[in-house]
Amino acid sequence: MARAVYAEWDEDDVAEWVDERPARRLRRKPLTWLRIVLMSSCSIAGLVYFALEQEQATRPTEHQKEVPSSVLVAPAPAWRPLPPSPAPYALTGASGSITLEAREHTNGAREDTLVLGRFGDFRYAQVTLVQGTAETAGSFYIDTVRRAARSGLAVAHQGQSRMIETKFGPVEAAPLTLANKGEQTCQAFRLPDAAAEFGFQGWLCGSSAPDEAQLACFIDGIVLAGGTNPSLKAVFAQAERKRTEGCGQGARTAAAIRPPARP
Repeated sequence: MARAVYAEWDEDDVAEWVDERPARRLRRKPLTWLRIVLMSSCSIAGLVYFALEQEQATRPTEHQKEVPSSVLVAPAPAWRPLPPSPAPYALTGASGSITLEAREHTNGAREDTLVLGRFGDFRYAQVTLVQGTAETAGSFYIDTVRRAARSGLAVAHQGQSRMIETKFGPVEAAPLTLANKGEQTCQAFRLPDAAAEFGFQGWLCGSSAPDEAQLACFIDGIVLAGGTNPSLKAVFAQAERKRTEGCGQGARTAAAIRPPARP
């Protein structure tokens, strides 16, 4: 049948054709292996790339474990205590021991605290005088709570505030009850003077709540003892010119009743 179709081919031609097919296949094999090598190389390169990407993704976590923990440094306190020195203020007509404490703010403001007696005494008082602007003033109640906490006291109650007249002008005052292993009735007071950068705040306590006259006389008894600040001298000079006779020596002595001797 093959000879009928390809009659013109002889046996030698057929043999040559048969012999050429494997040779052609052999010539195509190098191209197939080249494609396999290239595909394998690309696969290996892709695996290496993804492995590097994964290593970089996990590397920050490993570095964080290796970095030593940082040491937290607390900021410097806003206030620093001042060494003992003569106070620039005094409480005239006050009987009993007075302790002094002074501190300075980082912005230059100065705060002097005078404490008469101790909590629970027949006559106990505290007044803090500030030169400069150290802290933003809050409400009367918040400022009183803050001052009381610094003295180890709690505000059990503070009543409605009103204004009383003193040599410094109108001063805000309110009935106050302080507590610490007991309670004591007091009068809280505050004078902020932003224009002069001067103010004071505190309380006056007794066996019963001091009245307005006693509180006004106590505040009028705050005098300048050794301050050299010109603006502060001007504030007290103006206050002395406004002093009334209602707190003369006799009235002041009656207002600051002498406490009984300690047992």
